[in-house]
Amino acid sequence: MNYIYASDTNPPHFFVCGNLISNDGFLHCRRVLNCNVLISVLEGTLYITQAERSFAVSAGQYIFLRADEEHYGHKASDGRLSYMWVHFKSDAAWETLSDDLTSPPDGFAYLLPEYGTLSCPQRANMLFRQLMDFSRQEKLYTNSILSCSLSLLLMELTQEFLDGLNNRSSHISPVVSSAAEWIKSNCHRQLSIHDIAEEFHYNAEYLSALFKKETGLTLIQYLNRSRIDISKNLLSNNDISIKEAAYSCGFKDEKYYMKMFKKSEGMTPLQYKNAFHKKRIN
Repeated sequence: MNYIYASDTNPPHFFVCGNLISNDGFLHCRRVLNCNVLISVLEGTLYITQAERSFAVSAGQYIFLRADEEHYGHKASDGRLSYMWVHFKSDAAWETLSDDLTSPPDGFAYLLPEYGTLSCPQRANMLFRQLMDFSRQEKLYTNSILSCSLSLLLMELTQEFLDGLNNRSSHISPVVSSAAEWIKSNCHRQLSIHDIAEEFHYNAEYLSALFKKETGLTLIQYLNRSRIDISKNLLSNNDISIKEAAYSCGFKDEKYYMKMFKKSEGMTPLQYKNAFHKKRIN
């Protein structure tokens, strides 16, 4: 596994970003760019080779393509493919670490795997979409918004990677770590703590107590937080109602969802929705 890091504390230089959507058979072109490329896949699988190493980047995963290195598609996608991408540069070159990383390098500003899986894709993809939203605005008062928005996205990926790195050396047990990942992947379903515990062959009360001891949250609290993260992504990117967002992310009761959302985010779902939807009048 390769890791990419930059020590430059200045925001990166944003060039362009977008969302590629292909319904069938997309094959990435062969090229060498003088800028870095970050790709986050939303649907399908992107088959791409960099420096003679081949990757299959699926939904919920991302890849960092380094400047001045050839990359190309080695296989056409099968079915629908959708991914977000951004081209950028930094004042200082990004460095590569090839060792099994147990601690971060000194003085880094950004640090992430060359190819990774998002533990919470809703957060990172929300920032990616926010970057695209800024890039489409014709009258930004300063282009620094784009660089700072990109920097925030890279920081989110860095923080997520560091959290995972810290968990590997912390007191979090394998069963709690596995349960947390399973909840994130399945929280949109109608679940109880008994359903979660049954998946891991544990007593519900024991697993919840263990989860609380190691994470500070009960299974239900973690389940609700995971659902709210999904709903934030829905509210910020789709024209759906509060009720639809509540049911889509796993809540059975709209009022309970609104109560939990405000407790978690400090604002109502409607206030959050309005903050991410700028109405344009032509």
